[in-house]
Amino acid sequence: MSFTDLTRARYSCRAYEQRDIEPEVLATVIEAGRIAPSAHNNHPTRLVVCDTPELREKAARAAHHFAQDGSVFGAPVVVLACARTADAWVRRNDGMSSALIDTSIVVDQMMMQATELGLGTCWVCMFDPEIARNEFDLPEGVEPISMLTMGYPADTIADPEKREARCIPLAQFCDVTR
Repeated sequence: MSFTDLTRARYSCRAYEQRDIEPEVLATVIEAGRIAPSAHNNHPTRLVVCDTPELREKAARAAHHFAQDGSVFGAPVVVLACARTADAWVRRNDGMSSALIDTSIVVDQMMMQATELGLGTCWVCMFDPEIARNEFDLPEGVEPISMLTMGYPADTIADPEKREARCIPLAQFCDVTR
């Protein structure tokens, strides 16, 4: 699959088949995140791979708006992507931390790898980070950034016209003034 095809095949899957992801497939997705680039090569991202009923339930409590069948969107795997903020590179001029960016790159690479392997994913930011901290007993300095649900899709991607209608027009996308 070309990268262009891959980017057009990826969508936010919100319904999953009730079947496990094979360990080697999950390992390939996790490896795609592990090798993702990060600012100054600091790699501040850490993952909690929720692949048991107990861990999925913890993720669902944090993302309670999307809780379904004991998981987030009923997914067989939910990855909680966190950042060790002290490990992140910080820009000197204004103090911007790369933690959020670096963690987002990891999630993006895992999402695209999952898509190539036939899995559906959904990037979830609407969750309560305080509940996630408590449920997963995250240590001080480890911030929950986002979740990635994944599994074999039980829904389908919208047709190209509907997808295009939801995208920002190219002229607007390439113009910072509007």
